Amino acid sequence: MKNKLLLSTALIGSMVAGELAIAQTTVTGNLALNYRAQENKTAAAGSLGSTRGFGRETQLNIQNKGKLNNGMDYAAGFSLEFDGNDRFTREIGSQANGTSLEGNTISNENLYVNFISGGTTLHVGVDHIQNITTDVVPMVLPLMDNIAAGIGGKATNTVGANPKEAIGFGLIQVIPGSGLTASALYVPRNRDFGGGDQVAPNSCGGSANSTGTVNTNDGIRGCANSAYEIGLVGRDTFGVKGLGIRAFMNEENAQTNAAKDLQGQHYGISYTAGEFAVGIEKYKQNRTSTTSATDADQKSLQYGVTFAASKDISIGLVQAKTELSTAGTKEEKITSAQIGYNLGPVAIAAAVSKVDDVGASTTAGTDSKEIQFRITTAF
Repeated sequence: MKNKLLLSTALIGSMVAGELAIAQTTVTGNLALNYRAQENKTAAAGSLGSTRGFGRETQLNIQNKGKLNNGMDYAAGFSLEFDGNDRFTREIGSQANGTSLEGNTISNENLYVNFISGGTTLHVGVDHIQNITTDVVPMVLPLMDNIAAGIGGKATNTVGANPKEAIGFGLIQVIPGSGLTASALYVPRNRDFGGGDQVAPNSCGGSANSTGTVNTNDGIRGCANSAYEIGLVGRDTFGVKGLGIRAFMNEENAQTNAAKDLQGQHYGISYTAGEFAVGIEKYKQNRTSTTSATDADQKSLQYGVTFAASKDISIGLVQAKTELSTAGTKEEKITSAQIGYNLGPVAIAAAVSKVDDVGASTTAGTDSKEIQFRITTAF
């Protein structure tokens, strides 16, 4: 579904430590445009509401790779991501000055320097290492990343500490003959994607509280304590063609006002045979970053099946069920029927989705329906 037409693939000379190094630099990009129409029902009010409109996301990727003078390989790069205005609204919150945080999110994407020796990679960066947020269940449109998020659902694959969104260092190891790749990531301050290179370590982006100091206690802004994530990804695992597995766990050390460390888990399996693919996976966290309660567990079970009707057309059915440990909450169920059409450099996808008890609320019948059309391309 991606056609990477490079703007340039060139040999460039760069001076590194006084010596000439030959490297290969590529520039790629991708963009997505989507139209979604929703009908939302609130049982308590007994009313119907609807909304419709366009969304968009664009990303520019600059990558470089080559040889070090000690014989090792290296790879480095960064991306610039530009999202639509909806991100402004969600991330500004109650900031008094009303300014957009888009400037912070543009560069918090796929930044890395990797040192590579055979199947071993030493990684330094943010949002580049394999991580908990990628689904193993086959689908045409990502249910948790796209449909659940857009409809306001609880289902999410961003669970627990999610340290891949913070800057840190890690290790990636290919396990020979197994189809498995293991990884470990450590970040000294979770939710910190890096300040200026001349900024003191105690400076951390965040929203100011009533005393004028940065709020760092389990909020969605500011920094948190150290965190780690370990994971295992398998493709054609143990020689079984089409067998995929994923297993991840992460943890963030508790803040002073939290009763317990923030933890997340993910494990799943998929299998592809000919035109059919099936999979099931589970996400779990013991609480969210915005609460200190130890009994606020959230679990999501996602499963799906796809069928390649032709070399260009795929159809799929995916469902996610999410439950909270909070007393009185309902199980949220999202069901999505999807179809995708590959036009080479451009792909078109459509989904019809239904959500029962959006947000796993305590009020039964809080349901939603959505139709979505999405166009994606890469260059």
